[in-house]
Amino acid sequence: MLGFRQRSLNSPTRRLRNWIVIRFTNRARRTQRVYLVTINDQRFKRLVLCDSHQADTYAANLRAFANTGLFPAVILAKENELWVEFIEGEKIDRLDSEVVEKLARLFSVLYRREARRVASESTSYNHDLHTDLRFLHQVGVLTQSAYRRLDSLTDSITPAELWVGYDCSDAILKNFLICDDGLVRCIDVDSLAANQMIGTGVAKACLRWLGPQRDRFLDELQRQEVPDFLAYLPFVELSFTAFWVKNSFLEKKKRFVDPAHFDRFVD
Repeated sequence: MLGFRQRSLNSPTRRLRNWIVIRFTNRARRTQRVYLVTINDQRFKRLVLCDSHQADTYAANLRAFANTGLFPAVILAKENELWVEFIEGEKIDRLDSEVVEKLARLFSVLYRREARRVASESTSYNHDLHTDLRFLHQVGVLTQSAYRRLDSLTDSITPAELWVGYDCSDAILKNFLICDDGLVRCIDVDSLAANQMIGTGVAKACLRWLGPQRDRFLDELQRQEVPDFLAYLPFVELSFTAFWVKNSFLEKKKRFVDPAHFDRFVD
């Protein structure tokens, strides 16, 4: 009855790639390890994190949405380990209108939970954007002309107030599943984050995978009466794009380091 079976959820190919990255590059080593554990024919996810603070933070964020069923249920958070429900479902391989609406409803649940409006000047978001753009120019990603235009644009699109709350920080399709009950659920534990600029997850979705479904997705969010971050969406999108390209550059993810991501802001 007490027998545990455990295997890594990272494929052998990914583990080999991680070893090569650690051995031959200067990328930061990922300390998080994730396992699928089977007990009595039931499956659970076990995360071994860098410290107890991270485990407690993830658990608190997940418990804030425990009544929604949209994220894995917490089984145990102890020291640097977190055990959660293993969510079963199908990968999203086609973005039809129904799936887009379900994804928008998931984000609307996040954005309505404990959202608060704050003065922009009381946050670092404007400063962070200026800093990220300057860095991208310094390292040669942005030309002098593009940098000047984006940097001058920053203050004009920064809202006087913005919304802060929960968001899905890694909103890529592989982190969502369609479950048997029809719900779309997020399976990535560390994607759920508090005290974020609301709309950051939407900005990533728009950049990475929404494509022609962007307008339908945003319209559905409006119908769900989320905090009105759409009024200053250009600031959210530029902030995310600059941060994401900077992060990709520093992690040597060359396929994402593309100055063309900024073209629509300066055209």
